Amino acid sequence: MSDFIRLAFFPWIIILPIVIVLFLVAPILIAYVVYKDAVKRGVLSPFVWALVAAFVPFYIGLLLYVIIGVTQVDKGSQL
Repeated sequence: MSDFIRLAFFPWIIILPIVIVLFLVAPILIAYVVYKDAVKRGVLSPFVWALVAAFVPFYIGLLLYVIIGVTQVDKGSQL
């Protein structure tokens, strides 16, 4: 019986870390990178773009930032 239980749970040992990285760690890292980039570029609302990039599913938020967010530069902050 213990061999059956061990074999039944084996795929979860591999799948669970991948799921954790894809759905928990990656959005946090994406939000951090988007926020830092938005602040550096002078985008109007970097915190909102970080939230959009982190919480819109399937990395669509990151694509939206790359396509739309980088064009929303605050003209007053540039020298």
